[in-house]
Amino acid sequence: MYKHSFRTLSKRLLKHISREQKKEAANLISNTLFKTDYWKQSQKIAITIPREIELTTYPIIKQAWKENKQVVIPKCYPHEGNLMKFFIFTDELELENVYLDLYEPIERKSEQVTSNEIDLIVVPGLLFDHNGYRIGYGGGYYDRFLIEFNGTKLSIAMEEQIVRSIPYDDYDIPVDYIISNKQIYQCF
Repeated sequence: MYKHSFRTLSKRLLKHISREQKKEAANLISNTLFKTDYWKQSQKIAITIPREIELTTYPIIKQAWKENKQVVIPKCYPHEGNLMKFFIFTDELELENVYLDLYEPIERKSEQVTSNEIDLIVVPGLLFDHNGYRIGYGGGYYDRFLIEFNGTKLSIAMEEQIVRSIPYDDYDIPVDYIISNKQIYQCF
């Protein structure tokens, strides 16, 4: 119940931040990311297709393609224990709208990759704390996936989405870094 309250408030906050502010923040964050060693050393990057209220991830996706990096995006399987798999993403024609504004890869048009093939994962969320914990959408897909993931875990967020601390459970897995429009938080 406690996380639910944070989730609700975070969604409300994001809905009230203008599209222009989000775009500006996304550009600052992306440019910061591109200068990091973990970006430069990564060849396969996992990232989501953004929902309407989230920061856009398209600058990151386009830069990855420009640098000949592979982009992989998640597909969720709610009827299989909230399992999540990643598939290579090369074109928006490979996407389908699965729920409201959530876009995922069309499985038959994409090639699956395993967690040990991914170098860098951009973990989405609504709210983050200085220790790398996050409030997501509540399905637990990323926490299940991150158990087996050994690459770099980072999140992108506007400074308004970062707080001193949020509630977390034993099964929650923090990210290594959070890149905001003002700074990089090292969380380990």
